[in-house]
Amino acid sequence: MKSIKDLLVWYNNLDVVPFIKAIKAQRELFMRFDLDMFADGVSLPGLSEKVMYQTYFNNLQYPDKAPANAFQFPPHRMGGYKSQDAKAKREFGMTLAHLDTLLQKQKYLCGLCYCKLTADTASADRINNKLGHIDGNILVSCIKCNTARKDMSLKGFRYKKLLEFNSDRLVYSIDKEEKDIYAKMKANIAGGPSIIFNRYAKRNETKIRGGKLCKKIIGYDANALYLWALGNEMACGRLTTIDAYDGIVEDIVSDKIFGFLECDIHTPEHFKDYFSEMTPIFKNTLIDCTDESVIGHHMYKYNEARKKSRAKPARKLIGSYFGEKILIYAPLLKWYLSHGLEITKTYSFIKASSHKAFAPLWRLYQTPGERVMLISRRR
Repeated sequence: MKSIKDLLVWYNNLDVVPFIKAIKAQRELFMRFDLDMFADGVSLPGLSEKVMYQTYFNNLQYPDKAPANAFQFPPHRMGGYKSQDAKAKREFGMTLAHLDTLLQKQKYLCGLCYCKLTADTASADRINNKLGHIDGNILVSCIKCNTARKDMSLKGFRYKKLLEFNSDRLVYSIDKEEKDIYAKMKANIAGGPSIIFNRYAKRNETKIRGGKLCKKIIGYDANALYLWALGNEMACGRLTTIDAYDGIVEDIVSDKIFGFLECDIHTPEHFKDYFSEMTPIFKNTLIDCTDESVIGHHMYKYNEARKKSRAKPARKLIGSYFGEKILIYAPLLKWYLSHGLEITKTYSFIKASSHKAFAPLWRLYQTPGERVMLISRRR
């Protein structure tokens, strides 16, 4: 190398060029999902989430559109529509014959949510709210939809009602109305096991396969489990809290209810040896480093010796043989019970609907090659 430029060219070829090749390959990957990683997302998790939701709404169920009982539109309601238009200085030109024809064409169903109409619930809804009640600008809907639609387009409102119809099959964000549930769930987010196993292997030391010396340790990650988890039952619909009742645990085990149980749970003494490698219950708990009975004599002395830099009390994720007033997801609770753990007290239950919300994604990318490409680019 004769100059700084030569050094930079050499460095560029070794570092930047391979990086550009990797970016191009990654961009081509997301192009397969009709996503441009430079335009459709600001992060890889964001792009992955968009892939998740591409099939999320493919399995929506539609209301039953079986015809309702026939009836004629109530004549006495015409005066109210006429006075509405007169007050708003709109043209009125709607006839009873036109309304009865619309009812017949719509099979006496609401033109927005497709519920069955009666003479008491049917109403004349203006398609274009800037115009008055005129033949050709009318859709017969139920009173609830007429009141709720306001200036929303017919297509947009119908889709909104379709999502409401499927509310028990969709995953919802927790909003302000459910702030108590949010606080309880946040306090109970406990993560899971990481590098906490007592069992381990060492190259050239550990014996495997009938006494052979282990020559290489091959690591692995569990990224492919994310897609598997997406294909399982999830807590869908609006969450509601109910008080625990006698027999609630049996109802959870028999799949009569689904959600999260707040309870006390422990591992019986005769099962502690079985779980000795990894304790089964993970929880966030306050670790008081100033209490010798909590952290033990050795760690207490060590912490006190640090003086100004000593550790302060803090909430930590720990593995344990018991949990008090912790929130447990129904599938995990069933696993605990089937493996010998015991519930000693129940407090409340966050009720949800059980549904495989992302099952279409799981079925779409079930082949091994696609699964690896979607979840991880690492080899």
